[in-house]
Amino acid sequence: MSANPIVMDGWYIGAWTDEVGRTLLQRWICGRPVCFYRLSDGTANAVEDRCPHRRYPLSLGRLGDDDVITCNYHGYRIDGQGTCVGVAEQPDVPRNARVHRFPVVERHGVVWIWPGDPDRADPADVPDLPWLADEGWTHVKGMVPLKARQVLLVENLLDLTHETFLHPTSIGNAAVAATPIEVVGEGNRVSFIRHMIGIEAPPFYRSSMGVTTDIDRWQDGDFFAPGTFVLNIRIAPTGTEEPEGFHMKVFYGMTPATATETHDFFALGRDYRIEDRELSEFQLAQQLAVMQEDIDALEVQEVMVATDPGMVESSIRSDVAGIRGRRLLDKMVKAEAAARGEAPARPARPQRPAAAAGGQAPAARPEPARQA
Repeated sequence: MSANPIVMDGWYIGAWTDEVGRTLLQRWICGRPVCFYRLSDGTANAVEDRCPHRRYPLSLGRLGDDDVITCNYHGYRIDGQGTCVGVAEQPDVPRNARVHRFPVVERHGVVWIWPGDPDRADPADVPDLPWLADEGWTHVKGMVPLKARQVLLVENLLDLTHETFLHPTSIGNAAVAATPIEVVGEGNRVSFIRHMIGIEAPPFYRSSMGVTTDIDRWQDGDFFAPGTFVLNIRIAPTGTEEPEGFHMKVFYGMTPATATETHDFFALGRDYRIEDRELSEFQLAQQLAVMQEDIDALEVQEVMVATDPGMVESSIRSDVAGIRGRRLLDKMVKAEAAARGEAPARPARPQRPAAAAGGQAPAARPEPARQA
């Protein structure tokens, strides 16, 4: 695995709408501390969480009725634009004292943030998730911290073959790994299709939907780089035609906190039994249990990757979508570096085995086949 830079020019989920209010909220986004809050008109706002005086977190300060944050260290007063408008200890305002204000878009219950060049931020590029606000759907949501780099989560979601082995008591069974996927890519999007026909229903779907016969299970996934993944799920008794059946959507907002930590936002939606609160509680508990299994695996994987970054990996057919996702992120990072006139980060050199006893070097390991 190559160096681990972060895509900065892209829309990431910064918070859920109900997390942002008149109480100052700190959250690290792509290696930058961000202070989220609402202006008095209800607009979500985000500024860099470092006072321009001595970098004390503004989120530890006080938000006034005039939408000005007073830093709790030395009294610098920062308005909603990020500009210093006064200091409690003196009558004059320090020249050029300001903090960065991030582009923010609030839509369908999500506060999106653009951590990179604000001149490149286009609200039209915000991922569209209308089902989060559709009265014909209901959903549960949350966020789980992950102590691993974002790309590991991207690859995890683009290769759901792991469900067979990591989640056998909930959403996985042998049919997932046994069914090949179709993969397509266009622009900043990687998509896959896996349709399992006439299979046994995994435990989660038997409990959640009450199916007792063999089912057709569809997994249609879309990764919108740099940080959004949506899985469209259809479960129906075998032979049932669309649009009949049970439909679910799983949204993951994969927002880097740092180079080795990720905010794992999620929403699990359904279009059936939308008033059933008990089912929602069951699905939330199941979703969190599945995510914990993923987190446990990814955090162990992070340690192994970080301690051997130059290892030559082996890849198989089911890795195609994940490899495309990884390459897409690499491509975006290199494009950003080129726009800034910087040289891209160099990948780690592959680690080759040391010479065997007697001075005879072992045979070199073959390079893995290049996959599209």
